[in-house]
Parts: sequence; structure tokens; C-alpha cells
Amino acid sequence: MTPEEWAEIDKRRQENEAARLAAMTPWTYRDDVDPMTDKLTRWACTTSTNRALLERPYEPVTADLCLRQSPRYGLDAIVQLNGSGQILCRSYDGCTLKIRFGDGAQQSFSGASAADGSSNVVFITNASRFITATKNAPTTKIQMTFYRAGDQVLEFNTQKLEWPRPAN
Repeated sequence: MTPEEWAEIDKRRQENEAARLAAMTPWTYRDDVDPMTDKLTRWACTTSTNRALLERPYEPVTADLCLRQSPRYGLDAIVQLNGSGQILCRSYDGCTLKIRFGDGAQQSFSGASAADGSSNVVFITNASRFITATKNAPTTKIQMTFYRAGDQVLEFNTQKLEWPRPAN
């Protein structure tokens, strides 16, 4: 092969790799079927690119930002720690989350605790407003208050979100 042919092969490899990387998404998608109703719940989740630095007895922890469309619960936006920890969001009066979409100004969203009392989960109220803003932002930063660790910001790569999910 000539040097020009090798250069052309190398160029094609680089283009293929660039296309492969461009197609990658930080989101994982799954569908769950309720065994009692055979109805479908659709999920999209992305993991934070940083960790919340929690005090003992907890460890530093990442979180998942998940969107859920469920026939039982409706549309939800959920932040769940990937491990132990306590997000301070009282069941009786909720909490305020500061959220920044891309380079935009921070916005306030109300948060709600999980119905089962789990303290490592918070539901972002007005999920449709949140999802609309997330779809247009390459990153989404969420500030929450943690037990004995204060306010901290978790950052999520939110580019290339496909929501609502196309039917299979």
C-alpha cells in the first residue's frame, strides 16, 4: 500500500471513531412490565459525573437522575443516591432544589420525599417542566441538602435525552 492509501484508511478509522463517540449517550433506558397489569413503565437514567461528599457514617456517593413514565404513578423526575446517605427533604413540607440547566440561571424546584420514607431519594415536582429544560441542556446541576454535609451540587450529563421514549 502507498502512504496515501494508509493515510486514507487512517482517516476513515478516525471518522468512524468520531461517529461512534458522537452516537454514545449518557442515558440508559429500560422498560418494566407490571406483572399484575401487564402495563409498561418506561425509564431513562443518567449517573452524576461527580460525588456528594457525605460525612460519616456515609461514604462519598454518586446519584442517578431518572425519568419515569408509569401508568400507576404518572410522570416523575427522581434523584436517587447510589448508596447510603440522607437527602434532607421532609415528608410533611418537602424541600427546595436549586437546579441549573447548562449555562442558564439557577431555578428553584420543589422536591418531595419518597412515599416509602427512603431518605436517599427525592422526587422533583413539576417533572414536565424539569424534563423540557433537561432536554435542551448538555448538563444539569442539582443542589440538594444532605444530612450533616450541607448543600452540595451533583452534576449530570444530560445531552442526547430521548424523551418521551419512542415505542418499541
